[in-house]
Amino acid sequence: MKRLHLIVAVLITTLLLNACKKDYYVDGGLADPHYNGSIYDYLVNTPYWFDTISYIIDRAGMKEILQRDTVTFFSPTDDAVKVVMNALNEYRYYNVQDSVHLQDIDPEVWKYFLSMYILKGKYLAKQFARVDPVNVYAYPGINYVMDGGYVLNIGLIYQNYNNVEAVGPRIVRLTDITYDPQNFQNNPSIIVATSDIQPKNGVLHVLNNNHVFGFRGGTFIRLAQQYLEQ
Repeated sequence: MKRLHLIVAVLITTLLLNACKKDYYVDGGLADPHYNGSIYDYLVNTPYWFDTISYIIDRAGMKEILQRDTVTFFSPTDDAVKVVMNALNEYRYYNVQDSVHLQDIDPEVWKYFLSMYILKGKYLAKQFARVDPVNVYAYPGINYVMDGGYVLNIGLIYQNYNNVEAVGPRIVRLTDITYDPQNFQNNPSIIVATSDIQPKNGVLHVLNNNHVFGFRGGTFIRLAQQYLEQ
C-alpha cells in the first residue's frame, strides 16, 4: 500500500511540474525580422523609442527618404535627442537666453544631423567588415560616406566567448572618424543595440540608448545656436 501511495505521489508531482512548465514557457519560434511597411512607418508605430525621432524627421523634410528610398538607417532613440537639447538649453541658461524646444530648431539643423545616420542601399550586419578598435590596422572596418556626405567608419566587432577569441556575438559599431583622424580610439563611437530590422524599403539598425545625437553634443549646440541667432 505504501508503495502504491509513493507511485501516486510521484505521478502527481510529475503532472504538476509539467503543468507549471506549460504555464511559464511558450515556444514562439524565431523572431521575424521583416516589417510590412517602410522604415518611417516602423518608427512612427514604435513611439516609445522613436516619437521624437519621427517628429524631427518630419521637421527636416526627410519623411520621403525613409518611406520610399532604399536605405539603411542607423536610428538613434529619442533619448539621444533629449541629451543634446538639454545641453543646448543649459548653454542658453548660462548665457541668459530663453529655453528652446524641438520646433524652435531650424529644419536644416535636423536634416544635417539625421543625414549622418542614413546610408544608401541595404546593409545587414553581416555585410560589414570586421573592426577591432584595439587592433584597427588588422581589422579597420570600412569608411562609408553617409547620405549628407559625412564619413563614418562602420564595422562588425567579433566578441570573445569562453576565453576564445572572436567566436562570440558580433556587434555593429559606428565611429565618427572625423574627430581625430590620427587616432582611431579617440573618436566618438556607438554600438548597435538592435540590428537587421527589415522594413520593405531597407534596413533599420537601432543604436544603443546612451548615444549622443550627432556624436558630438558641442557641434549640435554650435550649429543650433548659429541658426537661432540669425
